[in-house]
Amino acid sequence: MKLLVLLCIVSLTFADPKIDFFMKLSQSDFGKTILQTIQVQENNVERVLQFIRQLQVDINAAQTEHTNYLQNRNGQITQYINEADKALAKAQQQKAQDEAQLPLKEEELNDKRAQGESKFAEKQRNLDRIAALTAEREENKKAYDQRRTEIVGLLAALNQGKKLIQQIKTGSVFTQQEIFAEIEHHHKKFAQRFPDRRGFNSLVSLSLAMAQDSTLKSDQSALERVVSVIEDLADSLFQLQKQEMEADDAREAAFQQAIARLEIANQTLEGAVAYLHAQILRLEQSLLELQNDINTQAQMIQNKQNEKADWLSIQRDETKSFGKQTENRKSQLDLLGETENVFTKGPLTPEQQSFLQHLK
Repeated sequence: MKLLVLLCIVSLTFADPKIDFFMKLSQSDFGKTILQTIQVQENNVERVLQFIRQLQVDINAAQTEHTNYLQNRNGQITQYINEADKALAKAQQQKAQDEAQLPLKEEELNDKRAQGESKFAEKQRNLDRIAALTAEREENKKAYDQRRTEIVGLLAALNQGKKLIQQIKTGSVFTQQEIFAEIEHHHKKFAQRFPDRRGFNSLVSLSLAMAQDSTLKSDQSALERVVSVIEDLADSLFQLQKQEMEADDAREAAFQQAIARLEIANQTLEGAVAYLHAQILRLEQSLLELQNDINTQAQMIQNKQNEKADWLSIQRDETKSFGKQTENRKSQLDLLGETENVFTKGPLTPEQQSFLQHLK
């Protein structure tokens, strides 16, 4: 209903400049504040003008206060920047002095390092050689252990095959069939465990395949030949096992001799290396302290530069904020001036007052 009334009033007074101004006031938050005050005064021109003039005084006072604050704040920030500049200059001077000493310290340290370089390098090479020999020996032992385990498995497979074949001699026909089935099963398990068909693995697999020939149960000589083949193969494996054990023992002896020789050489170098190392540590500590001081001064320089930049940024932000608020206050004063001009021309007409009361 109020909206309908408002539309009617607007249509009747469309060309009224005061109504146009009231519409303008309703477009901003500050203007709405003025409108609310005018609506409360109920066409009391004096009170409206008193309110407007007091608000103008308050805004001007706020502007003056903000201006004074900014001037004081700029003075404080200038003082902080000057203090940062002093600390920055001091840190830069100390850093320059430290950097001038740095090459002398480094030259002294390099001279000591050069004196002990050959001995230290020789000791390190011996340590590297010990590490390489140890790693190589570990790999050899691992390969030997794997081969030994494989030979033991091959011997076990041969022995089991031989045992089964020998049972064929005394078994019944029914028992012999079971034995051949067991030999076949044993061969399959062997093939799964030793899939590689090279060298002795292939020979063992072949001998187990021969043992599955069903003619063996009626041909004792053939049976003996298969057993003989298995026994010869087992003997060869025993010999291989013995040879590899002897070879590994020889490798172990050579390894221990090489390690002992290198360790004795390093013991001879230890005294000279320790003396030079102590001198190097002393010089390194001195150089480290100097470098730390350079780093400290560099950090101080960075901190003071950042501090100065921060204060300059704060100063710019506060100046920018002051400018925006000054512009806002100027807009408010301009709006108050227009409002004052409207009400100095006299009270509102009934139509204007009715429009004003229904305006949100």
